[in-house]
Amino acid sequence: MTKKELQAAYDIIMSGKATLLDVRTEQERQEDGFEPKALHMDYELFTQGKLPNVPKDTTIYIHCRSGGRAGVIAHVMQIKGFKNTFNLGGFKDWLMLKK
Repeated sequence: MTKKELQAAYDIIMSGKATLLDVRTEQERQEDGFEPKALHMDYELFTQGKLPNVPKDTTIYIHCRSGGRAGVIAHVMQIKGFKNTFNLGGFKDWLMLKK
């Protein structure tokens, strides 16, 4: 995402009009920190076929540590019928927006 797209996503998430989904492991969250407003669902749960318990028309921005897993999850969720899933990138991208 461009800096402008990231800023728009941040504004939408902080306004409560979208969900931020953190797919990092708990260890990564402890090491790097986390956004308290984010819904956390470890990437491993997705590999077991689990999905977040949110309406499929919810706008969801997904992040992991670097953006790779977030992209995979965004795609999987689209295949499973979620209409508005976006790869936000890595957690460091999110932190840059909070400054």
